[in-house]
Amino acid sequence: MKTVIKYALFFVCFAILGFSREFLFVNINNQLYAVYYHNPNLFLPHSLHFLESLDYATMYYGKYFLTIFYFLAYFAVTYFAVKIICVDKQFTRWIIYIYSLLFILSSIIMAYNYFIDNQLDGDEYTLSRWLMGIAQSPLVTFFMIAASNLYNKIQK
Repeated sequence: MKTVIKYALFFVCFAILGFSREFLFVNINNQLYAVYYHNPNLFLPHSLHFLESLDYATMYYGKYFLTIFYFLAYFAVTYFAVKIICVDKQFTRWIIYIYSLLFILSSIIMAYNYFIDNQLDGDEYTLSRWLMGIAQSPLVTFFMIAASNLYNKIQK
């Protein structure tokens, strides 16, 4: 497979993941707002009308499961992008390490926030969300592919 096609394929995968994640989370947040403030005037796309039948807690805690789903989806695309694009396959091992570290750190921070501070918001939540934001973006992929290309040039 040509390199340009490989890059284009993964670019499209990341675009689809990014758009679907943004579309879903923005609309869930809008519906959460509508339910919490009893405001039925907010627009909800037809494909997400099922959210109207859910209560606030279900949508709120459902976002955590969606975060894990998108985390795993980005991990899979990143892993296969690095595996297919990079010449040195040791970089796939680093993808596992990086994603594990991001998940563990984020989980520890959220557990501390919940069990010690007795809340699910605050500065710790912001840090945890930021770590998940890194994992749910193509940044890890881009850095690993760049590092692989640099490593290959140094080895020559």
